[in-house]
Amino acid sequence: MAKEQEKNLAFFYFTKENMEAKDIATKLKVRPNTVGDWIKKGNWKKIRDANINQVGERLDRIQQVIDELSNERLEIIKRQKELPALIRALEIEIKEIPNKNITTPMLEEVANLRAELKNLKRDAVYNDQGIAMWNKTLASFQAENKTTLTKYIEIMDKIFGDLRAKDEGLYMQTLDFQHAHILEASTIYS
Repeated sequence: MAKEQEKNLAFFYFTKENMEAKDIATKLKVRPNTVGDWIKKGNWKKIRDANINQVGERLDRIQQVIDELSNERLEIIKRQKELPALIRALEIEIKEIPNKNITTPMLEEVANLRAELKNLKRDAVYNDQGIAMWNKTLASFQAENKTTLTKYIEIMDKIFGDLRAKDEGLYMQTLDFQHAHILEASTIYS
């Protein structure tokens, strides 16, 4: 395999597949130091980090936090609905027992359930505040990272301009693709 092809594959494995340098070296049958030099000289860590922190990835992580908080909130609601019935059942049971036979553990259980209900109400407030905060973060992030059609065309022109400077023939072969692609992009980024 030619050195440039190995380097390109190493770049792909490191930046897109998140493989470690030693694993890449083994896979490509090159020295680990060689891969390490490519990573350092090519600034590949910065590129890999940018790939990991792409807008879509970050949006997914924010949404995952919101989903987890929402699931917690649903569990709180479920438990809040169960507790009053449990408390009432215990209180009825206690009322039916003569006073001298009421045990401390029974009274403690009612007190514990009431305390749990009170704590759930507090937890619900904190949870709701967390969900609201993360939803606000999500909305702000989406607004800040919205891709405009103007910006998209600017980037596309840069990429295809560089392609044209490197290989005019290949650039000319992409004209139909460019046209179709920009028409599709105009519906997405309008």
